Amino acid sequence: SDCCLGGLILPFVDKLQQLGRLDCGNEIGSSDSDDSLPEELLPIFDFRAKGVTSISADMHKYGYAPKGSSVVLYSSSELRHYQYFVSLSWTGGIYASPTLAGSRPGGISAATWAVMVHLGVEGYLDITEGIIKTARAIKRGIRDGIDGLEVIGDPLSSVVAFRSTVPTLNIYGIGQAMTHKGWNLNSLQYPSCLHICCTNLHRGKDKQFLNDLRDAVHEVKSHPSKYSQGTAAMYGMAHSLPDSTLLEPIARGFVDAFFTG
Repeated sequence: SDCCLGGLILPFVDKLQQLGRLDCGNEIGSSDSDDSLPEELLPIFDFRAKGVTSISADMHKYGYAPKGSSVVLYSSSELRHYQYFVSLSWTGGIYASPTLAGSRPGGISAATWAVMVHLGVEGYLDITEGIIKTARAIKRGIRDGIDGLEVIGDPLSSVVAFRSTVPTLNIYGIGQAMTHKGWNLNSLQYPSCLHICCTNLHRGKDKQFLNDLRDAVHEVKSHPSKYSQGTAAMYGMAHSLPDSTLLEPIARGFVDAFFTG
């Protein structure tokens, strides 16, 4: 499953279920009429599914740890061996490392462990429940109460992506208007859309977000030219170019700028 761009369970899980390699779980469920958990039925997508061989997690996201503390888990020790680096011919002797990288700082791992111990299982569960309630409230609010927008797919976790259903309503302009209101939304492409990645900071702020989003839609509809420049123009241009390879030199030049004084 990928919660980065939409909080969706990818179709391969359904395929595993069809092949009889996966039981459908009732671990999470809901009533769509309120914010209670659990909600929609989800298939099992962890190691209980025979087709799942690895699970990765960036602990700096919902683990609230420093960046650089990503974790990867494998369903067997045999699979884990494929990430090891071993050299028997190094002049310094036999060299073995769990990853391609050799020396790495231990401070990040220690800080991550400290955060996890501090929050504990109950702490993470409490935060997660609040985040998912907020995300589902935002999903319903956009779906049922904001004309001109539609939720993409049926996000079940913490990320809600939405797009414009009106050709003259610039979705990136809405993103710009929301930035002016203090919200940091991600601009996406294919299709052109925005998403909000709900975190602990967003808990309980769904009504404020939806009110600001309604106002942003109204502002862009009323003053379209005001929201046709800057970020909105850049993303609109990138999405409409017939040859997207033209953008690669621009992106490389952007990265080059970090190394030039």
